[in-house]
Amino acid sequence: MADASDIRFMSEALALAKKGWGRTAVNPLVGAVVVKNGKIIGRGFHRKIGEAHAEVIALHEAGSRAAGATLYVNLEPCTFKGRTPPCVDTILHYKVKRVVIGMYDPNPLVYKNGARILSENNVATEVGILEKEARELNRFYTKYITTKFPYIIVKIAASRDGRISGFPEKYITGEPSRRFVHSLRSQVDAVLVGINTILADNPYLTDRFVGRKNPARVVIDPHLKIPMTANFLKEDARRIIITSEKDNIKKIKSLQDAGVEIIFFDGDYYPLRNIFESLTALNIGSVMVEGGGILFSQILGRKLYDELYIFVSQNEIGTGINFLDENRIDLTVMREITIGEDRLYVYRNN
Repeated sequence: MADASDIRFMSEALALAKKGWGRTAVNPLVGAVVVKNGKIIGRGFHRKIGEAHAEVIALHEAGSRAAGATLYVNLEPCTFKGRTPPCVDTILHYKVKRVVIGMYDPNPLVYKNGARILSENNVATEVGILEKEARELNRFYTKYITTKFPYIIVKIAASRDGRISGFPEKYITGEPSRRFVHSLRSQVDAVLVGINTILADNPYLTDRFVGRKNPARVVIDPHLKIPMTANFLKEDARRIIITSEKDNIKKIKSLQDAGVEIIFFDGDYYPLRNIFESLTALNIGSVMVEGGGILFSQILGRKLYDELYIFVSQNEIGTGINFLDENRIDLTVMREITIGEDRLYVYRNN
């Protein structure tokens, strides 16, 4: 049974794990603490895909003091050699006495095997401490690793009368809302837009208000209309163009020479599921869709999204299509949050 100290130290592991937001790519967010005589003697979190895992960092910090200690980790330690050695081997090497785990790793290569190997080697093992919080933290990873399909967030900014275009200024929402969006961007692997959004707004699609990590930028551009001067093409993030324009060899070469990745599909309209599957193949495990209206409607209509964020300004436009009504979006069933002068409505599709 978990006691107050187990909850306290697992909370510390979860807090450490969050420091890796946006940097671990398709790897999970993991934090770990080593505790002996009621004191933390080692801390670690997974900083970046390919680098040491949280348990290894925490145990290395604890050193020989880890013998007989308790290790707290929010995700079951891995059991196979990937980019780094198996964490269970390191745990056994340091002679840890007890391991407390937030949740089993949903990866079929690991699921329950880490806990089993530790138990078979006389390490007291307990699973499920702050499990709800652990699952919430790694919801992107869980979907990706179990379905091979990215976790999809749709972000929409609308006027009070439901319009998503025709704004008198570039931004209809206030700076607090934009900061929130940048924070979301810093957590996902990629942002996705249609070419009309690029042509109309020339967005940066960065996390510049947060400064944590710019996500990859992805645009659906069937006829390769993107200007070579677009902010989308700035070399401060990974850039991916989805197009059917195979014959514009000169422009394609210029883009590829600049480090832009290009995915080719046939025709003007591509099956969205195929697009997301192609992004998964490029090690993109989470995507935030930011425009425009056609793309929003297709994803909402097919219920391909996992989370929906709708920012509603107090300004009214008065002209154009009421996007929210046209797509039968019922804000009353969503969780409402006040952000500055705006309202944010959040919905989980599960």
